[in-house]
Amino acid sequence: MKTFFAAAAALMMAATVASCGATAPDQPGAASSPAPAASQPIGVASFNAAQQTDIRAVVRDYLLRDPAVLEDALEALAAQKTAERRTAMETDTRSFAFGPRDAPITIVEFFDYRCPYCHAALEWINGVMARRRDVRIIFREYPILTRQSEEAARAAMAAIRQNRYLPFHRALMGFPGDLTSAQIDTLARQSGVDVARMRRDMADPAIDRYLRETLELANEAQVNGTPSFFINGRYVSGWPGPEDLDRIVNEAAAAAQRDGGRAR
Repeated sequence: MKTFFAAAAALMMAATVASCGATAPDQPGAASSPAPAASQPIGVASFNAAQQTDIRAVVRDYLLRDPAVLEDALEALAAQKTAERRTAMETDTRSFAFGPRDAPITIVEFFDYRCPYCHAALEWINGVMARRRDVRIIFREYPILTRQSEEAARAAMAAIRQNRYLPFHRALMGFPGDLTSAQIDTLARQSGVDVARMRRDMADPAIDRYLRETLELANEAQVNGTPSFFINGRYVSGWPGPEDLDRIVNEAAAAAQRDGGRAR
């Protein structure tokens, strides 16, 4: 809202200054304050009290006459925030990613290692990685179900530093039982991870920060469970099955091709 009213004030500055003069006193007998030059950044402090009152009146009158403008502004703001969230999801180098950086299709998966539907999605994810060269997959650790989920996510993040994330991720996601600390260590060792180093790295505050920021990002994007996919920004909640996901990926590929091979 503040952004909208600041923009509205800027757009209406000329009309306001024209209606109340190039200068306006703060109070009777006080020195006048010149209107800011058009090339200068515009903020509340750029106007004296009388000018601020006039601007508020103009903005209020304009919105009352055409309230759809406010709706348009809010829609534009929402679109901007959505684009910013997509950029944050797709460019965060802390997340493990598979596939070319310039791929026209980007899939971001939010998952939990204790989620049975995430387990079901593993085969589809592996298949996309094996057969498509136009897709980049970004793995976003989102442990929301149990304490085991969080410990497994921390271990997976630590494995990135040893370049053993993918085999360890697949081992964790494919394991059907409880992910106790001992079981996590066993799967890590089988995946070629130095367990002692992994355990040290799991305590790094940087991993705390990543998991916290992932939770905030998911909340802002209204992610409502696991798995959740963003396919070129299109939100897919839950596990709809491989056919539906393949269709959405193909639609994204067609849209990118129409746009000259660029992600949309």
